[in-house]
Amino acid sequence: MKIKVGTRGSMLARTQSQWLIDVLAKAHPQINFEMVIIKTKGDLVQDKPLDKIGDKGLFTKELEDALLSGEIHMAIHSMKDMPSKLPEGLVLTVPTIREDPRDVLLTPHHISSLEELPEGAVVATGSKRRICQIKKLRPDIELIGIRGNIDTRIRKMQEQKLDGIVLAAAGLKRIGRFEDSAYQTVSLPENMFVPAPAQGILAVEIRADNQQVKELMAAISDKNTRIQMQAERSFLETLNGSCHIPVGAFCEIKDQTIVLYGLYGLEDGSRVVTQSIEGSPEEAENLGKQLAKKCYAAVHQQTGKVYLAGGGCGDPGLLTVKAREILEKADVVVYDALVNERFINDARADAEIIYVGKRAGNHAMRQEDINALLVKKGQEGKLVLRLKGGDPYVFGRGGEEGEDLYDAGVPFEVIPGITSVIGGLAYAGIPITHRDCVSSFHVITGHLKSNAYDGSSDLDWPVLGKLKGTIVFLMGVKNLEKICAELVKNGMNPDMPVAVVHRASTPYQRVVTGNLKTIYEIATNEKITAPSLIVVGEVVNKRQKLRFFDQKPLFGKNIIVTRSREQSSQMVEKINELGGNAIEFPTIRIIPINEAACDQKVDVLSDYSHIIFTSINGVEIFFDSLTRCGKDARAFGKLHITAIGEGTKKALQQRCLRADFVPDKYVGEELVNGLAPLLNKNSRVLIPRSKNARIYVVEELSKICPVDEVQTYETVREDHATENPLEMLEAQKIDYITFTSSTTVQFFVDKIGAEHIDAINTAKAVSIGPQTSKKCRELGINVNIEAEPYTIQGIVDAILKDSQK
Repeated sequence: MKIKVGTRGSMLARTQSQWLIDVLAKAHPQINFEMVIIKTKGDLVQDKPLDKIGDKGLFTKELEDALLSGEIHMAIHSMKDMPSKLPEGLVLTVPTIREDPRDVLLTPHHISSLEELPEGAVVATGSKRRICQIKKLRPDIELIGIRGNIDTRIRKMQEQKLDGIVLAAAGLKRIGRFEDSAYQTVSLPENMFVPAPAQGILAVEIRADNQQVKELMAAISDKNTRIQMQAERSFLETLNGSCHIPVGAFCEIKDQTIVLYGLYGLEDGSRVVTQSIEGSPEEAENLGKQLAKKCYAAVHQQTGKVYLAGGGCGDPGLLTVKAREILEKADVVVYDALVNERFINDARADAEIIYVGKRAGNHAMRQEDINALLVKKGQEGKLVLRLKGGDPYVFGRGGEEGEDLYDAGVPFEVIPGITSVIGGLAYAGIPITHRDCVSSFHVITGHLKSNAYDGSSDLDWPVLGKLKGTIVFLMGVKNLEKICAELVKNGMNPDMPVAVVHRASTPYQRVVTGNLKTIYEIATNEKITAPSLIVVGEVVNKRQKLRFFDQKPLFGKNIIVTRSREQSSQMVEKINELGGNAIEFPTIRIIPINEAACDQKVDVLSDYSHIIFTSINGVEIFFDSLTRCGKDARAFGKLHITAIGEGTKKALQQRCLRADFVPDKYVGEELVNGLAPLLNKNSRVLIPRSKNARIYVVEELSKICPVDEVQTYETVREDHATENPLEMLEAQKIDYITFTSSTTVQFFVDKIGAEHIDAINTAKAVSIGPQTSKKCRELGINVNIEAEPYTIQGIVDAILKDSQK
């Protein structure tokens, strides 16, 4: 019986085919094996890269056509040249023992590793997989393409005086050229420099119905090679790998487990990943699929973006519009010690918040680790806001972070911030320049090295001492005495005005002024510490006329706001505008309930004559129900609408509804007194309201006509807070606590602790109205101020009036 074995005509193809024939003949002496040489397109076209003229099928198509026609019974290939998908009707049989799977570097240099190649060495390879890995290990190497059989490539290396070529170890060993006096052979470890899938394995391709050849091959098959082939080919097939993309795989067999290494990347090589997976030999094929999917996801996942943003110099109003826009939609917020923590309240509820603050001698995270964190989050596809105090590039190390992001291929963008050099001085009433006295300014780091005064400093003190413009030292308060001494020593007038601004543009801002002779003693006596900036120059004298921030009526007043986070913005803005420090400590959270019941009322809204809205929340949630039911403001028809409070009235106006009645005082008794004359026994009232509300209005109006209430939301305790004011209360640093409902009182005491009532009473309690005041007294809180009228503006006006006493 004769078996015809097809192969290509190259020396390597003939050599490895003859080797296989010899092994088969020894196992099956009764069979006559004949080699048939068939030329392929890949053999004929030698002057172009493979990915420019086709795919791996260039070396297999003619052989496969011969198999399908019956011209040959077996086709022998290098497994690494096999496409991931075979023509219908053809299969690969079990493999024989594997030859060396590694890639090797052939080089005229006497070296033992790729790292030892000369800088800027020229290396030839036609493989995208090899190109990507060499670029990663040695970015300086110049890579050029090369085609041809092994002998041709070695000859080209010598003629063109190349520093090396990369080939498969298996082919070199099979033709006896692994070692040669003309070059050094440097092996590249397969778990570090991942070879082509199934490299070193001979592929025996046959017709799927050829049972005889399957049995012949089974007798010479190698178990471990079969496992490796299954894992590596499975990886290749799942990725639909080709010579157009970087793809590699190697299965390492360890005792009872296997480790599969996989490499995969984009066609242009801009993104390449190498990952591994471990399991049992029985899982080989499945592990290949799993690892392929893992690598594919890593390469094709949407790369995130990092915004390096300045948070301004303290006042939350100084955050740029663009930075706030990113803050509100970021997946991750990474912020520094000098960033106003109020910003965190504007982040998405599900955002990952990471504090990396650095102060002298106390770093929450090292700069290198911050850089790595930004890269990691960006590579995970996250939208990241890196929020830094002031401006990211003004002594903020934002440039270093940007460089690391660039090197890692993570897109980034810079959002400039208002640096304290400009904004901080402005809030202190000090212009950075003024045509009456200076026309330039200079910004210096005051965070000096220990040798800053021994003549080897980076700072040129003789030049600084002669400057006529404004000089601003950042981060230099601990070196204040030395800075002043050096300036005087190097020629500056000792009477030159100096100011030190502590926590510029925040409610804690403090400013002291003097001159180069006196400022250190003044700042020491006033206990001015970091963070502070130092400004030297005639512009300091402009402070008395230009100061505005610390002249605001509530400047220096610390005021706790206990409303829900969603509702607090109005009060916080009013307090901040007046210079106060609004400390957000939300005690309540609004949760919609009984949506189905509310929807039912919406469906029969025309059955009612009156509707009463008791809060902004009630309006918002009722309109959500209208939307669910496919209705809008027209559903109110001729309903008489009552609103309790200006806020509720405005919420209705924003939805194109005008309240027919708004009681002068926002309490139940006032509502009943004003609405009762408008009702009769034929009236029907609907009240969508809070589960926590008083039942007084419902009870009283029910004496006149039918009243239906639907509890649409519930006020629950808010346990999340970015600040805990207890320490400030105990230190008597809180001036006012505002309460806007009975529940804010109850939950505030619950959160702070009833045992701390004495600390709570060190601050003045401000109540929005009688019912809230009543709850305060029940819990032991002294009510110092009750708003009149019972509104947010009434609370703010009452605080303002009290503070001016």
